[in-house]
Amino acid sequence: MTIEHSRVDWEFIDLFRMKFTTLWNNLKDLKLGQFHGSFARQADGGYTGGLVLPNEYRLKGLYVDFRHFYLEKEATNVRRFANYLVSITESDDYRQFIKEEKNKLQSQFIESGWFRFKGKPFTTKQLLDIWFNAELFHSDPAKIAVMLDWAEVLAADTAKSMLFMAVYDSTLVVRNINWSALELSKHNMYLRMPNKAFQPIAPKAGSG
Repeated sequence: MTIEHSRVDWEFIDLFRMKFTTLWNNLKDLKLGQFHGSFARQADGGYTGGLVLPNEYRLKGLYVDFRHFYLEKEATNVRRFANYLVSITESDDYRQFIKEEKNKLQSQFIESGWFRFKGKPFTTKQLLDIWFNAELFHSDPAKIAVMLDWAEVLAADTAKSMLFMAVYDSTLVVRNINWSALELSKHNMYLRMPNKAFQPIAPKAGSG
């Protein structure tokens, strides 16, 4: 069987790689080391504490680069890219790998259930959705209203630390998905997974 190279969107793949390199270099430049800090739950249901973070203006630069992988309308939205990679392979193992990585986007430290608001746990997706659309890059009135509600239980430093951890954890998922396609080229039509053999690309055309 021969592989139909023309069916692979190389521009999409190259754009994702380029954006990821910028994001990853930005994250490495923060020189984070080991995280320090803690969170505390108050008797009234509120939360205080947080992590020792880099300068908030420097962090916003990281969030600017991360938004290319999170916001739905961005060309390099990580879910869109992951779904695209799944569409060009017939490997069930690779599909499972991508499914597990996508699940991590909503199964991170916030999902432990420890952080709660009005009886319901916070989610990574909610947190990123609110802060990216109400505080950082857009001014969605509905999201701003939710953010103001959350402010009743989250101290400012707590919210900022939760946002950073959501971005950090999600960036590691982006890294894993990018890594899986890192060696993909017109001369190497395979995806890869940790501790697994290379996974062949599809669709295929012709016969050998």
